[in-house]
Amino acid sequence: MVESNFIINESKPLLGNVNIPGDKSITHRAIMLSSLSSDSLVISNALLAEDCLKTIASFSELGVKITHNDNNLKVCGNGLLSLTKPKKILDCGNSGTLARLMAGILSVQKFESTISGDDSLSYRPMDRIIKPLEEIGSKISSKKNLLPITFYPQTSLKPINYINDIASAQIKSCLILAALFISGKSSIYETTKTRDHTERLLEFLEYPIKVQENNITILGQGKLIARDIYIPSDFSSASFFIIAALIKPGSNLDLKNIGINKYRTGLIDVLIKMGASIKLANKRDLSNEPIADINIKYSKLKPINISGTIISRMIDELPILFIACALCEGESIISDISELRVKESDRIESMENGLRAIGIDVTSTEDSISIKGGSFKGGIIDSNHDHRIAMSFIVAGLVSQKPITVLNAKNIATSFPGFINILKKMGVEIYKV
Repeated sequence: MVESNFIINESKPLLGNVNIPGDKSITHRAIMLSSLSSDSLVISNALLAEDCLKTIASFSELGVKITHNDNNLKVCGNGLLSLTKPKKILDCGNSGTLARLMAGILSVQKFESTISGDDSLSYRPMDRIIKPLEEIGSKISSKKNLLPITFYPQTSLKPINYINDIASAQIKSCLILAALFISGKSSIYETTKTRDHTERLLEFLEYPIKVQENNITILGQGKLIARDIYIPSDFSSASFFIIAALIKPGSNLDLKNIGINKYRTGLIDVLIKMGASIKLANKRDLSNEPIADINIKYSKLKPINISGTIISRMIDELPILFIACALCEGESIISDISELRVKESDRIESMENGLRAIGIDVTSTEDSISIKGGSFKGGIIDSNHDHRIAMSFIVAGLVSQKPITVLNAKNIATSFPGFINILKKMGVEIYKV
């Protein structure tokens, strides 16, 4: 596989408007639930990055007709029980969200199916979904609880009654999707609340689901009403430009129609505590998701010490937060982040090695990282084929004294295929090598 490597030089201030693509998490869920809905609907502002294209391909293989025009998808749903046996193994690529959520659906079907993934995904833990699915009667086989996973025909299942003590929306959503097919009332309790896109979308499609604080109740074998869905722009993708504007002197950026789901925006809360100039305007709801326009201005940030429940609200944004912390005067300590060890790469290790390579003093434990602020001297970074690591160090290059080279950045296309082109249009000196 040909990899993409980039060299980034110190840039001019970032000014003007940036159009951020649609939210990846919501696009995955919208494709899945619209495939199970009662009729045809249109998903607008969908993210057509590699991860979501794998979702489209998988549900097409399961018998759903899906077409797209630019960033708009037309999905022809035929009802909850309409999926058909795939003729081949379903490839989840690099997407843990696709693998874990689709497992919930496939584990309760009356046909056999198998999912696989790329080398990176094949090393990510799947016992966290296999165990609760087996507890309700699903028949599943895998090697050491890793991909590939095979699901066998299932006709006798009991309602779900599960306490989710891992702060993971993927586990929760996997079980919610399985519960749709199981007769009776299922209940899922979260010890730590996580992003609630699945619940919100089910409510929007008028499915019988009830959310009370940390408890979710689902009545199985209901009906999803086909309604057109608008996907807000992705906060996780926006986070790279939020940090870029904050650390680059003279910058002033506006980001439009960004999803501000409260279980996703912990980064904003933390950055404001660090002294960031961030303002939200034009707040409104579309398709049962809150969105807003965000203005960001360059700010001199202070170090931060964070742990606990805030971490689940910013788990995907932690790598780019580490970049901001590395430029503060003083030491930042981020704890309770062991979940970063099992992402597309070991993100604690990847960020620690990368920051050291460009001149920052960093230490870590199994579930924490300590970053002493300084300045970026330039250097060579291996992103370990992790899209968020690659984009984080590309942002670091905007303020580095000497160029930063980021290796193995091809996987940026899994979540933000237009990232490099947007930077180039803004005048950033970035070159593919």
